[in-house]
Order: sequence, then structure tokens, then C-alpha cells
Amino acid sequence: MMSIGSMPTMPPAASPRDQIVSKLEAQVEAGEITSEDQDAMLDALDAMHSERMEAGVPDFSSGPPSKEEMQANFESMLADQVESGTLDQEQADQLAAMFESGELGGRAEGNPPPPPPGEAQQGSDPMEELMASLLETLQSDSVYNDSGEQSLSGVASMLADFRV
Repeated sequence: MMSIGSMPTMPPAASPRDQIVSKLEAQVEAGEITSEDQDAMLDALDAMHSERMEAGVPDFSSGPPSKEEMQANFESMLADQVESGTLDQEQADQLAAMFESGELGGRAEGNPPPPPPGEAQQGSDPMEELMASLLETLQSDSVYNDSGEQSLSGVASMLADFRV
């Protein structure tokens, strides 16, 4: 049986914020925006994120918003940032264009919306099933056995027994 320690490790995926920082840094390097623009845009995005977190989980019971609704909502939040002086209009327009193209988490044309939480996808592939099962096991099982020692036997056996 393969032990967890001998499994190859994957580099952690970049967070959405890290991806945005990378995109803005590339624009600074290309001379498209200044570092001051970058700082203002990141400050505005951070402020918008904080406001969304404080507002709580949106109600998607009637389904996810359309691309147009998401764009309008984002542009409204950008207008608030312009009004507060965090952004100038040119910076807001650039962020709106990035959102519309899908670079800031907006849905680009042709990209379907994510499924509602808790809803299984039809025809999911075996790797997705494994990852969902692994996540569920990790969230529900303790990694410590009765004697207080680390034990990942349930997870290890799940991975060792998985076949594609």
C-alpha cells in the first residue's frame, strides 16, 4: 500500500487575489498601468470584497445571476469606489473590462455558471468523484486515532483503492 508521505505533492493553486495581482503586475510591466493604478485597483477590490463578505451569502435559490446582472452589480460597486475616491473613472473602467472578459472572476462568454451548491453534476468524471469523496472524508474523519497518533488510514485506503 502506498503511504500518504510518498505521494507526489501538487503546488498550491494561486488564490483569485494572487491571480489578479499577477495580471495587474503584468500590466504594470507592460506599461499599460502605473503601480499607483495597481495599488488603487487592489485597494478597491479589497474594499469591495470586504463589503460583500459583510453582506453575507447571496440568495441563489432562483439560480445564479446572469452575466449581465453580475456585470451591472460589479459596475455599481466600482461606481461606489469612484465616488469614495478609491478609484478614478479610468481605473474603474479598466476593472470593469477585466471583469467582463472573465479576468476578474466574471464569466466570459461561453463559460457556464458553476452548479448551485450541493447539486451534483451529471456525468461527473471519476477524478471529481474521488476529490469530492476525499474532501468529505477529510472533513468528517479525525486524523488522529484513539491513542492520539496521526492516522490517515481511511484516506490512504481510499486513494490506494481508487481506479479510473
